[in-house]
Amino acid sequence: MKKVPKKKEGFTLIELLIVVAIIGIIAGIAIPNFLGARSKARVTRAFADMRAIADALEMYYVDNTEYPSENDGLDELKTDGHITSLPNDPFGTDAVPGYRYYTNAAADTAGTAWLLVSNGPDGDADVTEATAAFSWADATRVAGQLGGSDGADEGYGVADACWYDPTAGATSSGDLARGGP
Repeated sequence: MKKVPKKKEGFTLIELLIVVAIIGIIAGIAIPNFLGARSKARVTRAFADMRAIADALEMYYVDNTEYPSENDGLDELKTDGHITSLPNDPFGTDAVPGYRYYTNAAADTAGTAWLLVSNGPDGDADVTEATAAFSWADATRVAGQLGGSDGADEGYGVADACWYDPTAGATSSGDLARGGP
C-alpha cells in the first residue's frame, strides 16, 4: 500500500494577502465613522450642557428679574443655588474650559437676553461679541440652539460660516450656541 503524502497545513501567501487587504478596507471605513460619531456625541453633550445652564439662567431670572451680568458670569448661578456645578465645554481649551457667556448689557450690568457659546469641534472661538456685525437686535437674536443639525444656521448678525455645520464632517469649523430667552 502506498502512502499518500500528507498535505501541508496552513495558509498560502495569496490567502494571507487577501485577508490583510479586507482588514485594511474595513479599517479605512470604520475609523472615519468612529471619529465622526465621537464628534457628534461631543456636540450632543455640549447642547445638553447648554440646555441645563439655560434652565438655571431662567430660574435665576424668575428669582431676580434679571440675568447675571457678564462680570458675575455663570458662577452666580452656583452661588444662588440654581445649578450645583457648571459643566466644562467638551470643546473648551485649557485657558477657557467653560462655556462663554454674553448678555445684551454692559459687562457689569444685568441683561435682558443671554448667549452661551461653545468653541465647537474645531476648538476655536469663532463667535464673540467682538465678531464683525455681532448684534443683539431682536431680529437677529435666536431663542434656542445655533449650529448643529437642529439649530439655526444664522443669528446675532453673525455669518452662518461662524456657526457649526454638521454636514461638513468631523472637522467642521464654527461654534455651537444657545440663546435666550
